[in-house]
Amino acid sequence: MKLTGAAILLLSCLSTATLADDHKHKPDTATIQLANDQSGANANVAVPENGKKYSIESLWGKTAVAKKGRVFATSAQLVAFQQHTHCTIFDHDHLHAELDARKTWVSLKDGKVVNLDHAFVVCDD
Repeated sequence: MKLTGAAILLLSCLSTATLADDHKHKPDTATIQLANDQSGANANVAVPENGKKYSIESLWGKTAVAKKGRVFATSAQLVAFQQHTHCTIFDHDHLHAELDARKTWVSLKDGKVVNLDHAFVVCDD
């Protein structure tokens, strides 16, 4: 099969458009580090920037900041993000921490170890 210059150009344009379209459907991610300053443990996890709520336990439950599936941390930090990234860590017991490009680190409860078993994280762009 012999391809003409026009056919090659057309195929090239179509494949570039397909790659660009695929990128639009894949959410960006923000990498958040939870740290426990008392134990020295920390763990980075990529969180999709899609506006959906994820449990801290499901994301960090098998990392260095977890003990028997329970997650304990004193602070959170954005370590990889875009300028438009905004993440919130919250639970139903008055924990509300926001991270963005201007505020990349936060103490969760004045440096005290917090049990994050019932906490969630939401990131969006």
